[in-house]
Amino acid sequence: MLTVALLLVDTGFLLLALLFTLESLREKEPRAPKIGLIGILFHLFLAGLILAVPPSRPWVAVFFGALLIILLLFLIPGKPNPRALKGAEGHVVGTVSRFDERDIVFARNRSLPPGSEQYRQYYERHPDREATDARRRERGGPIGRPGAIDQGYPPNVSMILSSFALPGFLAGQARVTPDPAQAPVALNPQEASEIVRGFAHHLGAALVGICRVNPRWAYSHRGEIFDGNWEDWGQEIAEPLPYAVVIATEMDLENVGAGPHTPALVESSANYARGAYITTILAQWFGGLGYRAVAQHNRHYDLLLVPLAIDAGLGELGRHGYLVADRFGPRVRLFAVTTDMPLQPDRPVDKGVEAFCRYCKKCATACPSRSVPPEGMTVQNGLERWKLNEETCFDYWGKVGTDCSVCMGICPFSRPDRSVHKIVKWLLPRSRLAQRLLPHLDNWVYGQKWKPRKVADWVKYS
Repeated sequence: MLTVALLLVDTGFLLLALLFTLESLREKEPRAPKIGLIGILFHLFLAGLILAVPPSRPWVAVFFGALLIILLLFLIPGKPNPRALKGAEGHVVGTVSRFDERDIVFARNRSLPPGSEQYRQYYERHPDREATDARRRERGGPIGRPGAIDQGYPPNVSMILSSFALPGFLAGQARVTPDPAQAPVALNPQEASEIVRGFAHHLGAALVGICRVNPRWAYSHRGEIFDGNWEDWGQEIAEPLPYAVVIATEMDLENVGAGPHTPALVESSANYARGAYITTILAQWFGGLGYRAVAQHNRHYDLLLVPLAIDAGLGELGRHGYLVADRFGPRVRLFAVTTDMPLQPDRPVDKGVEAFCRYCKKCATACPSRSVPPEGMTVQNGLERWKLNEETCFDYWGKVGTDCSVCMGICPFSRPDRSVHKIVKWLLPRSRLAQRLLPHLDNWVYGQKWKPRKVADWVKYS
């Protein structure tokens, strides 16, 4: 009986090692399949030991007993993270000033032409930024010469620019005001929420969440210029509409894994186009029912989308400053539609992300510009969080001509949402032991060094 029991347990572990090895090969991981193969060989060795060396069976039984006890320890429930369950508000520890869109690097590049009155006004207030911004403009902007790391490979660069064109075309359609003569269609909040979720998914959204809009996440002043409306620059942004439908689009793991090469930016730009398309249609849908709506995409933002997505229950804030979304980790792009149609909000979630990021530090180690903080959270503008150094991050973007994506690609949460990874993601919010040990185990199994992945021929890079 002991022999049969030991062989059954060993077979179970052997199958898990085999599954892990096959999944790692499927994911084209360089290091993990070797670890899996060692596990397979070890359990084959144990099976031989159980069958051929009877005196070893009690010792093997002790080994398996200890291993099962350790696994059971992972099932001891831990307390939920109260910060996560408060949503973005959980990071507030002091007075928070609304962010000024004029300070965003992209707005400074696109909306402050040298010699203009806007240029003079801005750099009178922020003289310390003028030289840095001038150097960026000379390079071509925040991403410098597109695709520089791949010698400006024309097919990929053209994909990037063509995708980024669509949000610009749709920027003028972002704000929807219904006909004053039209009475709003009455839908109860639950029904309206179910419809808009289904429609958003149908249009291509990977994740959809709903929240009441916290005004502190809205920009204070307009910094981006659309359709040459220079009088908008510097104007106070009105208080946002009360509800937000927040969507995330999934970025392809293979293309993201090519960062900092051009396939990563091909993927980003395509998702920005997809998000502009989805949110513009959703905004028009709200308008057709007699409600105001604003599409929030990368050529028309009124708000910060990461805290909005946290409040809508799509995920948590990671060490790298991205949303770590359910199922897809940080390899998502975020968009939203704000509206005055009453909707049923979702709740913030605890996925164990904060505790995992505290011990993992993989993104900080791999970051080419050392822009991701390796230490603890700091408090800035009344918010306690890991604060990315945007200036050094954008300096690196300017050198390689892409949006890098290394921190996104190496993040353990970015891995496919299947088999072994599903088990880990299920454990993390439930087990403090998992939150402490699995980051170190992940670093050992997968490594902390970054190596860009191979991609499909249609998006290959030099």
